[in-house]
Amino acid sequence: MTAKLFVGNLPYSCSDEDLRSVFTSTGIEPVDVRVIMDRSTGLSKGFGFVEIEDKETAVQVRDALVGVVLGDRNLIIDLARP
Repeated sequence: MTAKLFVGNLPYSCSDEDLRSVFTSTGIEPVDVRVIMDRSTGLSKGFGFVEIEDKETAVQVRDALVGVVLGDRNLIIDLARP
């Protein structure tokens, strides 16, 4: 069963591919990556979700990415709430 991670404090210029590259740098290929976009501006709303194969791997990836910086912003990563 897959697990979803919430990723916050994203730069407004962040795309799905930018976020995917952060996670693939850990050696794990995400199942799905979605940066939530503002419909009127076409820019990131500053958060997104990354789906990982299982909860154990998701926790390992989250711990590995603590303090990661993307576009001069420290990412906030935690397990997503249902």
